[in-house]
Amino acid sequence: MKTPRYLIFFLIFASLSCSVRLDLEGDIIAGAEGAVAWMTPLPDDRPVASLSIPGAHDAATAGVTAWKTWTQTQDLDIAALWNCGVRAFDLRPALVGGTMGIYHDKYSCNVTFPEVMKALILALEKHPGEGAIVLIRHEEEADGNNPEWGAEMGRCLAGLREHLVDYRDGLTLGQLRGKILVLSRNEYAGGPHGAYIKGWTSGTDVSAQKRALLMVRDGPTCPFWVQDYYHPNGAEDKWAQVKGLLDAVGAGPAPLTVNHASGYVGTLPDYRSNARDINARAAEYIRASGKPAGIVMMDFAGVDRSGGKEVAGKTLIKALLGPVR
Repeated sequence: MKTPRYLIFFLIFASLSCSVRLDLEGDIIAGAEGAVAWMTPLPDDRPVASLSIPGAHDAATAGVTAWKTWTQTQDLDIAALWNCGVRAFDLRPALVGGTMGIYHDKYSCNVTFPEVMKALILALEKHPGEGAIVLIRHEEEADGNNPEWGAEMGRCLAGLREHLVDYRDGLTLGQLRGKILVLSRNEYAGGPHGAYIKGWTSGTDVSAQKRALLMVRDGPTCPFWVQDYYHPNGAEDKWAQVKGLLDAVGAGPAPLTVNHASGYVGTLPDYRSNARDINARAAEYIRASGKPAGIVMMDFAGVDRSGGKEVAGKTLIKALLGPVR
C-alpha cells in the first residue's frame, strides 16, 4: 500500500530543522523582577533533600525545531522556567563539531551547555538567595559517544568552579544559595564538581530506585533515590511509580530524591498525553499530603496547556511551592 501523499509531505516538513537564537541572558534580566524566588525566605539550615523542588525534564527542548511533536518536552525556555520557579534542570549535552550543545536524542535544542550555565549563573546573581540543580546525561545518540566528551565537559565545569557546590549528605539550602549543584550520570575529567550519580534506574523495582548513590569529591558516598520510568504502559502504570516515591519521601527522612512525573506513551513518544494524566494527578496528591516531595521532574513545566492538551505543568509547580515546604 502506498503512503498517502499528504503523509509524505507531513513527514518531510516535520523532519526539517532550522536554527533559532535564544537570548537566555536577556530573558533572565527582563524577567528578574517578576521571577519567583521561593527559596530565598527559607532558613539556611533547611536540608535540600527536604524540599519540594520543581524540575524540568529535558529542560532545553523548547529550542528544538526538528520533529517537535516527538522531541519537545518543554514549551518554556530555560530563562522562563527559572522565572516560574523551576530549580532543577535536566540537560543532555553532546559534543558535536567541537561544540558542547544540548540535545534530545540526536536533535539539537539550538543552545549550548555553556550558554545555559551562564544564564543560570546570571539568574543566581539576580537572586542570590536561590540555588540551582543541574542533572547531566551525555546524549550519546547525538555525538556517537564522542570519546572527547569527558575531557570537554571537564574543561567546561572547571571554568565554572567558583559557581558550583560539591554535594555532601545533608547539604543545606544555605550551602546551595547562589550556587549550582551539578549531578552527572557520566564521569568527566577532573570531576566530580558536585557528584556523580551511580545506579540510575529506569525500572519499576522500588528497591533498585532506592539503591542509587552519589559519588562525591573527597568524601563518603551518599544515598540517592531516583524514579525514571519513562515509557510506561499507560497512566496507571506510571502513576504507581510516581506515587510510590512520593509516599517514600513523605514518610521521611529521605535522601536527595529525583522523581520523574515525565514520560511518554505510545510507539511514537507522546509526552503531552503522559503529562495530561500524571501532572494534574501529582499536583492534587502533593497538595493533599502537605509533605515534602523531593525533586519532581516534569514535562511542560510552567504551562497548563500545550499542543491542544491539558498538561498541568503550571498547576504542578504551584502545588510543589504553595505553601512552600
